[in-house]
Amino acid sequence: MTSIGLSALISMLVYLTAIVFAWWALLPVKWEKFLQHPKGPQAVVLRVLLAVALGSLIARFLLDYSGFAQRLQFLVG
Repeated sequence: MTSIGLSALISMLVYLTAIVFAWWALLPVKWEKFLQHPKGPQAVVLRVLLAVALGSLIARFLLDYSGFAQRLQFLVG
């Protein structure tokens, strides 16, 4: 059971790190070109949703890639 809990903790940390990374990556975007009110609450919600969506894609890729790499040992051994 400890390994399941550790795996869940690692997954949560990967997701949170990826979302923060996505938020950081979206910071230099010039939102004035896309939105009428780039400082409004709806714009902030949009940026949060974009960061969560992009971060989830990044985290899922990293976790899947890690799982694939761990299962490669069964191909050789």
